[in-house]
Amino acid sequence: MLNALWCYVLLREGRKLNSPALVADGKHLLTDVFSSAGVAVGVGAAVLTGWLWLDAALAALVAVNILWSGWQVIRGSVGGLMDAAVPEAELAEMRAVISANAEGAVEAHDLRSRRAGQAVFLEFHLVVPGEMSVDAAHEICDRIEHALQERIDGCRVTIHVEPEHKAKHSGIVVL
Repeated sequence: MLNALWCYVLLREGRKLNSPALVADGKHLLTDVFSSAGVAVGVGAAVLTGWLWLDAALAALVAVNILWSGWQVIRGSVGGLMDAAVPEAELAEMRAVISANAEGAVEAHDLRSRRAGQAVFLEFHLVVPGEMSVDAAHEICDRIEHALQERIDGCRVTIHVEPEHKAKHSGIVVL
């Protein structure tokens, strides 16, 4: 019962903190809880009923649970290792924040995102009028970066500023 409680704490906090390590540890512990319960139920059922095959059947179910849990942990870890993009809903929120705070720019394009633990990395190109000063372009970048960090916990932003002739007319159109 203590392991089950600790497992619950690890899973809850791991999800809240976006910590794959805590979630994996919680799932590992949950597998141990199910394995112990499966062994106890299997042996008890075999002794009470005299059907020895019940122990083997429950052992097989425990083995399938261990394999499934292992697969879930591996699948969750591969996303982080392969630099998987943030979910589309979160990316749409990022686009909206950029659009709302990029007044003075022409467009933003080539958005790339990834999550690493609690951090979310976002980089994109911001197209500004060619005659705009570096100071003015930097102010726009600061405004966007601040708004993204206010809205998305752990957001790390990299903005590449480009002159107007580099516009692709396919990204986040600001004007």
